[in-house]
Amino acid sequence: MRTAPALIAAAGLLLVSLTGCTAPGSASCDTAASAGDATKLISVSGDFGATPKVELPKPLYTKTTERQVVIQGDGQQVSADGTVNLNLMLLNGRTGDVLQQTDFNGPASTLIALSGSLPGFAKAFACTTVGSRVVAAISPEDAFGPSGGSEANGIKKDDAIILVADIQGAALPKADGAERPIPSGFPSVVTAPNGQPGITIPAAPAPTETKHTLSRVGDGDTVKAGDQVIVNYTGVLWDQKSVFDSSWEKGQPLVFQADGGQMIKAFNDAVVGQQVGSQIILVVAPKDGYGEQGSGSVPAGATLVFVIDVLGTQRAAK
Repeated sequence: MRTAPALIAAAGLLLVSLTGCTAPGSASCDTAASAGDATKLISVSGDFGATPKVELPKPLYTKTTERQVVIQGDGQQVSADGTVNLNLMLLNGRTGDVLQQTDFNGPASTLIALSGSLPGFAKAFACTTVGSRVVAAISPEDAFGPSGGSEANGIKKDDAIILVADIQGAALPKADGAERPIPSGFPSVVTAPNGQPGITIPAAPAPTETKHTLSRVGDGDTVKAGDQVIVNYTGVLWDQKSVFDSSWEKGQPLVFQADGGQMIKAFNDAVVGQQVGSQIILVVAPKDGYGEQGSGSVPAGATLVFVIDVLGTQRAAK
C-alpha cells in the first residue's frame, strides 16, 4: 500500500526497547496503577498540549509502578488492551535527566499498543481518558524485566523511569461492532480472539469493479476527511489467495490521514464515513489498485482484498 512515512513512529531507541523487552502488559481497570509516594513527589506544571515542566527529588526510586492523572481529560476511555496516541517525556528517576522527549506542542507522534508494551506502560495508561496528562513512576522490573536497567541507555538496574504523557487519542484493540451477514460474492472472514482476521477467497473469478461491505457495524465516532485514523488491516491477493500486507503481522496499527493522499484511494474511500468499531471488507479492482504496473509484492493486474478494522479517529486540529 502507498503510505506516508511512519506516522506511528516510536520515540526512539529507548522507547523501542521499552515496548519490546518484556512480556506484554496485562493491566485492566482493576489492576492499573494508582498514585503513591513516588508520584506524589513529582511536580508537573503547564497546560495539556504544551511542554511540561517537571521537577522531582533526586534520586527517586520506586519498587512498584505508580501513576497520577494531573490533568483529567473528558474524551474516549483508553481500553486496557487498546492503543494510545500521545506525546511523552521519559526521565531517569535517579538523575532527573531527560532520556526521551517528543514535541508536546505538535500532533501526537507516538502510538503505543498496550497489549504489546511493557507492563509499566499498560499500568500507566489503561482506562485513562483522551485529553489527560498522566505522570507515572515505572519500576525497574515493569520497565526492563527482572534484571532491571538498560546499559545501552545509561540506566542502572534500580533506576525508575519517570513518564509524563499527554494522551491525544485512543483506539480499540479490534473491531467490536455488531456482526452482520456478508453478502454473496465477498470473501468470508473469521477472526482470532485477538481480532486478527482469517480470509477465505471465493472460488470464483475476481470482481471487475471495486466494492466494499461491513462485516461488523460500529457505533463509535464517524471518520471524516482530515481525521487521523487508526486501523488494523490485512491485505490479500484474490488470485493467489495469499497475504501481501498486514498491520497485524507487523504488530502495530496503522495511522493515516483520511483524504491525505497517503493510501490508495479505494482504501481511503472505504474508511471515510465509517464508524469506529466497524470491520470493512474491501475488494479493489486492478484499475483502482496498482493497475498493470503492480507494486512491490503486488503483481500486475492484481485484484486486492482488504479486511480493515476501524479502531479510532482523531479530529484534525482547527
